[in-house]
Order: sequence, then C-alpha cells, then structure tokens
Amino acid sequence: MAYVLREGISFCVAGERHFFLDLIADRYFALGAGDERLFSRLTAMDPQARTALPLSPALARLLYERQDGNLAPFMCDAAPMAGMEDHEHARPASILVLRAALSFTVIKLMLRQRTPGQILKQLGRTKPPLEIKHADGEALVHLAAAFERVRAWAREDQCLPLSLAYARLAYAMGYRVDIVLGIAPRPFGAHCWVQSGGRVLNDRLARVLNFTPIYAQ
Repeated sequence: MAYVLREGISFCVAGERHFFLDLIADRYFALGAGDERLFSRLTAMDPQARTALPLSPALARLLYERQDGNLAPFMCDAAPMAGMEDHEHARPASILVLRAALSFTVIKLMLRQRTPGQILKQLGRTKPPLEIKHADGEALVHLAAAFERVRAWAREDQCLPLSLAYARLAYAMGYRVDIVLGIAPRPFGAHCWVQSGGRVLNDRLARVLNFTPIYAQ
C-alpha cells in the first residue's frame, strides 16, 4: 500500500516548501517544520516504502493508504507561455461586455452562498468535452477584453470571481478553457486565472509567472 492525499486536496512546491489547497474546506495551508520534513521524505521515497514511515497526527489527517498511491505536486498540462498583453487592443462588442458583467454578477452572488470549491465543481459539470469544440482564439481574446472592461469597475482583488465568470461564460459559448489557481510563497499570496493550452486568457503573463499552479480544472 502507498499514501495519497485526501479528496479535494492538492499541493505544489514553491520557495522550497510544500503548500496545500483544500478545496472542500476552502483554505490554503502549509505544514509545520517537523511535518514539512516528514512530508518531504515521503515524497522522495518509493511509493510502496512509504507506509513503513509512521505518520504524524497532522499527516494522518491529510493522507490515506491506497494501492496505487502517488504523492506528486500538481502540474498544469501546459505551462503559461503567452498572456493577454499580446492582444491589448481588442475591442469587444457591447453585448459581450454586458454578458461578461452579468456572468460576473452571477458568480459574485454564488460566492455569498457557496464555497469556491462548490462553484468549481458545478462549473466542471458544464465544461465542454475536449472533442466537442476547440477554443476559438479570436473569440476568447474578445471575451478577455470584455472582462477587462468589467475589471475596470471591480476591485483589484477580484481575480477569483472574474476568472470563474470568464470560464462560466466561455463554457456557455461552447469553448473549453481551464481555471488555474496558483500561490506565491513569500509573502504568501494566491491568484486565479484562465488558460487555453499555454495561453493565459485573462491576465498578463508577467503577473501569472509569479505564481506556482496548485490546482486546475
């Protein structure tokens, strides 16, 4: 037997430390020094040898045994290679700006009643299958420009609802995009953006590269 993370938990390595996201509990966290050293040993060991190493109480709440267990940090399917700065002069239609504002408002209302994890789960059920329709580059650029208009009257810390709203509207239009959550270690910070392959759709590449992805869907 080997260890795996409990449902809804993912982790990444940033600044030589492990950081975790618990989508169900809606929190980011890091381990204490002793548990950090123990977890580092676990990730470096052969999976079948891990159960020979006793777990601390904190790690026992974080891990469970499974035959095909694996403890690997989260990795995006594609690393960010370009951002929306390549299309800063796009001019979205007024109706698209209106749809973006409506989607943002809906997500903001949902966040008053549900956790981000619950909303991500709901959005995941509406994500178009890969084989149905590939992302249309021009359409997604104009959609990003529409959300930039919305961002102008939203507060700066609205990356999560803006990204959830972008994905919600993209899915409704039949486009498959990925929602990415990332963290920065010192000082700790979290960020959210939307990607299509290696192209960041609703943020600038220079900003996104400051964050290590910890979850995507």
